[in-house]
Amino acid sequence: MRYQRSLLQTIITLISTGLGIILLTSCQMSQPKESLADSLTHLCWVAYSPTHFDPTTNPVQWPTEDDVRKDLSVLHDAGFNGLVTYGSNYALKDTPNQVLDIPRIAEKVGFEGLIVGVWDPMDENELQAAEKFNQYQIVVGYSVGNEGLDVRYDLESLVLAMNRLRQATGKPVTTTEQVHDYYENSPLWEISDWIFPNAHPYFSGYRDPQEAVGWTAKVFKTLDSVSDKPLIFKEVGLPTDGDDDLSESRQALYYQSLRETTVTFVVFEAFDAPWKHIGSQKPDGTYPWPDPEPHWGIFTFDRKPKEAVKTICPNQ
Repeated sequence: MRYQRSLLQTIITLISTGLGIILLTSCQMSQPKESLADSLTHLCWVAYSPTHFDPTTNPVQWPTEDDVRKDLSVLHDAGFNGLVTYGSNYALKDTPNQVLDIPRIAEKVGFEGLIVGVWDPMDENELQAAEKFNQYQIVVGYSVGNEGLDVRYDLESLVLAMNRLRQATGKPVTTTEQVHDYYENSPLWEISDWIFPNAHPYFSGYRDPQEAVGWTAKVFKTLDSVSDKPLIFKEVGLPTDGDDDLSESRQALYYQSLRETTVTFVVFEAFDAPWKHIGSQKPDGTYPWPDPEPHWGIFTFDRKPKEAVKTICPNQ
């Protein structure tokens, strides 16, 4: 299977849908700086959502600054120096009209690199907050959207938001979809300054750590051969519970073995998220099996380390 078509072919196709001019503007923006590629390779990255954040409650449960400071201190103490967030519009628990300034806290804690996430490319308030975060030196780039293309937003809205952040901040910008969305005829290659897919061996049927690492490395090698743009997997990992053949020891072995490959990746994720579930709650209060979504963290929800934390960052 071929995984990429030429830029000319992509532009011709998108012009027919009215998006060619937008895409061309994106492609003419400056490519990622060398420092970004260095950061992607040399920092130990983790995907982060605050432990005290729960969007399923009414009203939404927001974290405090102290919650985030404790989260990030635990991660930094474990050796992580790169942070990836999912949104720029987390509010403060006591002042819900005020945006939680995670980059400021991360910089004070000692993180060296931060990729700022934008959850909703069509949210003006979130885009404004993301632009303001550019004032912090640790911000190396932006990731707009996460597995939402043609679900929560369309390509035109996504590209407009990405171009806006490029122009406003001068930083490289990307987006994230599932790894199979980067296969043949995908515009994701052209609109992104670096390639940032989610690649989960669990959802491809691999739970044995060595088989899961083999699948991850094979997919990475395939995608890396397509383009000279930097490639890093935004989400890789194994959950520790919620299905058969899952455990902390298997998660730890997966990451330990993955470190021995050439795959660059972000650990998914920092903390367990009890509010995440694959299915809807049943009348008895339980959720359909399997239900691994609450268990992807390398720390529990109350910040207790799992086995993987001991060896996950090479220089800790």
